[in-house]
Amino acid sequence: MAMTKDDCSKVCRSDADAIIHVDCISHTYPDGTQGIHNMCFSVYQEEIVALCGPNGAGKSTLIEHLNGLMMPKVGRIRVFGKDVDKQNLSAIRRLVGVVFQDADSQLFSPTVLDDVMFGPLNLGLSTEEARERAMWALDVVGMEEITRIPHNLSGGQKRLVAIAGVLAMKPRILAVDEPTGDLDPSNSRKIELLLRSLKEELGMSVVIALHDMAVAARLADRICVVKKGGIIAEGAPQDVLYNEALLSTAGLDVPPVARIFKDLDLEAPPDERPLSLDQLMRFLRK
Repeated sequence: MAMTKDDCSKVCRSDADAIIHVDCISHTYPDGTQGIHNMCFSVYQEEIVALCGPNGAGKSTLIEHLNGLMMPKVGRIRVFGKDVDKQNLSAIRRLVGVVFQDADSQLFSPTVLDDVMFGPLNLGLSTEEARERAMWALDVVGMEEITRIPHNLSGGQKRLVAIAGVLAMKPRILAVDEPTGDLDPSNSRKIELLLRSLKEELGMSVVIALHDMAVAARLADRICVVKKGGIIAEGAPQDVLYNEALLSTAGLDVPPVARIFKDLDLEAPPDERPLSLDQLMRFLRK
């Protein structure tokens, strides 16, 4: 069920557990286009939350507000209790790292290692400390080609380097815009495994903007459905991704596993509904 502005405000303002707390923000672009409107959103410790909606729904606009790349015209954003404002920008950007959909926009140095060192050097770390951070981050993403020219890498490799560049700054929250967009299945799977490991092994929270419901099904702990600049529903993947009417309203498709489950006229309690092919096969074997 869609949330009203009053419902959203009530949830946001009473949510003491949220590490990101977006309270009814609105943003209008200079040309008059409304990016987001009365948007309320929260992120919690050690979760992967997916912002799901079609192109133009407001997902990217919200992500760029989370670390102050954009500022709301109305409303308030707090990260670990700090207001996202000009006074706190430096601290906020140490807490929230953003990876853009276009990896090329974040790659500009002569080598992969130089690119990943750039952020730590800007934080004031010594060259030795920045190199150590960069090597750690490249190891986390599984990238060994540290001397290569970034723009000669494949699309999947570029995405990994862009993520490493943000991880090297040791944020506590990573926000990624369409992390698997335009990637082949092998590289897409690699990115999925990496994002899951950031939560499970490093204790990070991850925000992902997606319109691919199959990826959302496999990755997310919580789904927020975005339409026309607002979140119209949120909940567990087993609930949201099996709600065909809701997804259709937002211009989204039911993910393939949920579609097969429904087409076979299968039934299960919500918490037992399969979200991956492996889960579906285990269900069918029972």
